Amino acid sequence: MKGNCARDSLDKGPNADMTCHDCRPLLMDYAHHELDDAQDALVHEHLQTCTECRAALQAEVDLTDSIRYAYSEELEMPQSIVAGVRQAVRGYSPSFSERVRTALRPAFLAPAAAIALILAGALRYGPMLLTPPSSQLSSSYFVRQHVAQTLGSPSSDRSWAAYVLTSENAKSSQPSGQ
Repeated sequence: MKGNCARDSLDKGPNADMTCHDCRPLLMDYAHHELDDAQDALVHEHLQTCTECRAALQAEVDLTDSIRYAYSEELEMPQSIVAGVRQAVRGYSPSFSERVRTALRPAFLAPAAAIALILAGALRYGPMLLTPPSSQLSSSYFVRQHVAQTLGSPSSDRSWAAYVLTSENAKSSQPSGQ
């Protein structure tokens, strides 16, 4: 089996002629300027005399250019296509269902739902927040409860009066030195 053909031709000396078989594998590197000076000179010399290899090189260059063009960022549409799109857009009127579908997109629907919730909360709880809270249990309620419990307990007014009298008597019977 034969090795790398280009290396074999270079081993024969600088004046050796390059064959198409030797040149074809080097065309991509030649097109991209990746060959060393000796190989570049041999391929260039071969391309001066061989139309088939020149055509293959041109195909490689065209392919590289088309790939670069396809992936370039600055592609412009032909004016005929741009004009056709503009005419179609001017004459286009969306249907009712398309308008509804557009309105229900998340970019529109989410803020609208948030505003609706805020308004509903403000209407429902707004009056409560604006008026001071009225206490359902007033001080009179506590007084009435106290009176009701005091009257029903063994320590009613009579018991309290007896306690007060007893404690006053105890204080007066003590010597005044204490």
